[in-house]
Amino acid sequence: MKNLQSVVDSLSLSYNFTPKEIAVLARFFRSHQDEIPEGLEDFAAEIERIIYDSMSIEEARQFYS
Repeated sequence: MKNLQSVVDSLSLSYNFTPKEIAVLARFFRSHQDEIPEGLEDFAAEIERIIYDSMSIEEARQFYS
């Protein structure tokens, strides 16, 4: 029987997020940036990078307002 850590270490997920899901996640992470659980920091940063790479500074400012 596998121990719990080896099970956790073997987990994987591939998922294609829709533009709406990315936008919802970006806003969620921005409004809860002090509460992002350990282990999701890189994911949250990648979502934010996607937003900033696809918008001008003004568009991103409006998006997060």
